[in-house]
Amino acid sequence: MEVEASSIYFAPEGVKLSSSASKSSKGASRCPAVLDRLARLKTVKCPFDMRLRFTGTLESPEVRLVLEDSSITYEKLRGNFIIQSPSDWINPQFPIIQIPTPYVFKSDSECFLNQTFPLENIGLNKPFRLVEGRFPIDKWLRPLSWAIEWVNIAEDIVLRRGEPWFNISFDSMPLEALVKLQREAVTEEDRKRLLETKDVTAYINGTKSLWRKDAI
Repeated sequence: MEVEASSIYFAPEGVKLSSSASKSSKGASRCPAVLDRLARLKTVKCPFDMRLRFTGTLESPEVRLVLEDSSITYEKLRGNFIIQSPSDWINPQFPIIQIPTPYVFKSDSECFLNQTFPLENIGLNKPFRLVEGRFPIDKWLRPLSWAIEWVNIAEDIVLRRGEPWFNISFDSMPLEALVKLQREAVTEEDRKRLLETKDVTAYINGTKSLWRKDAI
């Protein structure tokens, strides 16, 4: 998808085991199930430096960009930053914020995309967690968002360019097959389908029903 400053975004890449992982033949890092899972994961890296500070209350949430520790400017972030209404939070103690991304994935055959918290960030005591999701990219064309629950609002959210932003994986048939990603130009048909799904949650509830190919 054509976006401003598209050169700052990283192509998804494979997840690598830590160099300190055990080399034992009996270790978890040699388990076929673990290796198969890792082979299906892709990492999308953060495109900019950003520090966010929660300055409001749970009843009236406000977020400030700490400029001296951010590469993205306030003006650019403001147009690509959403604080969800408290009534829409999963947990009333954890604000949800979103940043749209330009990543759009599609498939000509039945395929679900899974967006998950970065495996590489587990155990690093981040003050947030990703709002994970799964949807069919053969039926539902839309850009991904980086949406998170801020589980510790007393601590700043710090993102660094090049660090894991989120993981993606794909479920398709046959189940044992690995999905190969290929970059393609956006077609007029793609633009039409993206417009069909844009902001649908602002109009109706229960948008899962629109996943059927004949729904729109």
